[in-house]
Order: sequence, then C-alpha cells, then structure tokens
Amino acid sequence: MKRVGIKEVAERAGVSWKTVSNVMNNRPVVHPETRARVLQAVEELGYTPNLIGRQLRQGSTRAIALVVPDLHNPYFGVLAQTLEHAAKQRGYTISIEISGGTVDIEQHYLHGWHGRLFDGLIFSPSAVTAEAIAKRTDPTPLVLLGERIISTDVPHVAIDNVASSVDLVRHLVEGGRRRIAFLGADSTGGISTGSQRFEGYKAALRFAGLPYDAALVAATNSWFRQDGYDLAQQILATPGVDAIVCANDLLAVGALAAARDLGRQVPSDLALVGWDNIDEVSYTSPGLTSVAPDLPALAEAALDSVLGELAGEVVIPHRLMERESSAPAVRA
Repeated sequence: MKRVGIKEVAERAGVSWKTVSNVMNNRPVVHPETRARVLQAVEELGYTPNLIGRQLRQGSTRAIALVVPDLHNPYFGVLAQTLEHAAKQRGYTISIEISGGTVDIEQHYLHGWHGRLFDGLIFSPSAVTAEAIAKRTDPTPLVLLGERIISTDVPHVAIDNVASSVDLVRHLVEGGRRRIAFLGADSTGGISTGSQRFEGYKAALRFAGLPYDAALVAATNSWFRQDGYDLAQQILATPGVDAIVCANDLLAVGALAAARDLGRQVPSDLALVGWDNIDEVSYTSPGLTSVAPDLPALAEAALDSVLGELAGEVVIPHRLMERESSAPAVRA
C-alpha cells in the first residue's frame, strides 16, 4: 500500500503543504478552523510524518514520553520524578510533555504527529475521546494512567478509585460523620477518576445505611484549589454538612480555606479528606487526611506495560493516610 504523503493531506484539506507542516509541528500560526480541517484529513488518510518513518528505521531511542495535562498539580510533578527514577534504572530517559489538557496537543502525542520518536508513551489524557484512541495508527506503545479512564482496550494503570473512596467514607462514618458531601464529581457524566470516586462514595453511603442527597454533591472537571474553595462555599450553604470527601487534595486544600472563612471548625464540626497525598497536605492546619497511591508501584507498572511486559489493566495499592482533618466528630 502506497504511503500517504503530506501533499495528499494538503489536497484533502484544501490547504498548502506548508500549512500541513505548520499543523504537524504545532506552530501557532494556523487558524483553528484550518487546523481542525488538516487534523481531520490526517486522521482520515492515516498520515504519519516522514520524520517518524526515518526515526523508526533508526531503532530505539531509549526515551519514553510522559504526557500530563500540567505541572501545576504537585501530583504530576512527583509522578514525573518517580517515573524518571524508575526509568533510569532500566536505562531509559523520561521526556515530560505538557498537553495543557487541550485536544489538539493531546492528539499530536496520541497519533505521533509531534515529529519525534519515543519507545513508549505514558499518557494521562484529559481531553481526547475514546474514538480518537480507537482510530490511533501510530505504532508507539501506549499506556494510560488513571486520571481519566477512556478505553479498556489500551493498557491502563491506576489505583482502585471505587475501593479507595469506600475506604474514605467508611473512615468518616466510623468517626461519627453522617452528612457527608462529595466535591469533584464528573460534570460530563463520563467514565473518569471523578466519576469512579463518586460511585464509591455512593456505594459506601448505602453500606452505612445513610441516605444519598444530591444537594451534597458538587460536580466539576477542574480540580484546583480555587475550585475547591468555590465549591465548598456552595456545599457548606446546605445545613448539617459535617464532612466533605474531595476528589483530590487540591480541592481539599481549597475547601479547608473556605471552611475557615465561613467559621467552620475542622475537624471539630467538619471533616475534610482527599486523594493523592501531596506534600502540601502534611503542612496545612490541620493536616489533611488523604489516599496515598503507591507511586513507585505505579511507575514500575506503567513502565512494564509500555515496554510490553504487562497487558490490560493494572491496579496498584493505596493506603489511607489519616491526619487531624478527619478526627472523630465532637458532639454536644
């Protein structure tokens, strides 16, 4: 079968070959509508840049790309450092690539349009769809991390989000909490980390014989401190809330600030918990209880998967790091 060239893509998209080159190299000089048209033509024709072909013939680079949405979240920084250390032990280097959570950039890495060769791609997707992954033709081995679950057909590494959520809620119930809110459900209704943690929250309420109340749930797809602050203000306007399960630690840090500004006492009348066990939660006042993923195990499993030594879904261990923010409730 004849290899598709850049001229065929240009003809299909109705643009010059130079415009196609600009899109392939992610240069910001192309109008968004034109860029979308070119990317559609690339996908339809199964085009792979010649640079990739030349590099593939040259063999292994001993380099693996880690694609994450951002490094503003400390979790991704620690993840990158842990992966870099584990990869070095195997004679590989890690190239940290920032997608910004945008579809165009994520697709550049997913489909090999970035113009570089990697021996593997460890990918924490934020915006691309299951359909985009299903249509992927780039031969670079791919493993997905658990920040957003897209396809069970691709190797995937994550903690058990449902079980860890059950652990958190059980811990709060054992501490006397009864009006437990959830902050960070997936507002799109898709299958994601947020939606799985939310499912665990609902299951744990059922196990404890506690009613589910939609007024105690705040949905968002942005998990930063300000989001936690704003959503906690919303949640705490509902009477009787005595605990909040936050879908990550940054949301919990923001919620802690909101509780302080509203005059709520943590943990005497409000408990807060989160996920990721970032360093920051050990230094807040009070310290925040958090689910700690086994990042060294995650790094090893991701490398094993991307290098072809593991297949399918890999669930890594987690543990609950109990701190003062979830101490038992004080009852009158």
